[in-house]
Amino acid sequence: DGTFIVLDSFPLPVEGTETRVNAGASANEFMINYREFSEQAGKRENIVGWYHSHPGYACWLSGIDVQTQTQHQTHNDPFLAIVVDPVRT
Repeated sequence: DGTFIVLDSFPLPVEGTETRVNAGASANEFMINYREFSEQAGKRENIVGWYHSHPGYACWLSGIDVQTQTQHQTHNDPFLAIVVDPVRT
């Protein structure tokens, strides 16, 4: 029915500045390991998306965000992308 139920979230080990985040191979490796450990612990939930913030820049997907979303959604469709702005919203 297209409904997403988000039960938990986890931060990725990424480095960022005010306008840029580097979430390369280490972030993907972290997600793979997280999923494997979750399965071993008996959690049946799947990773259904990703989130990040644009503090002070409003809620929108940048060009890099669209590329990231496309990459994830190629392998996991549907895959949810959430952008929050804790300053302006």
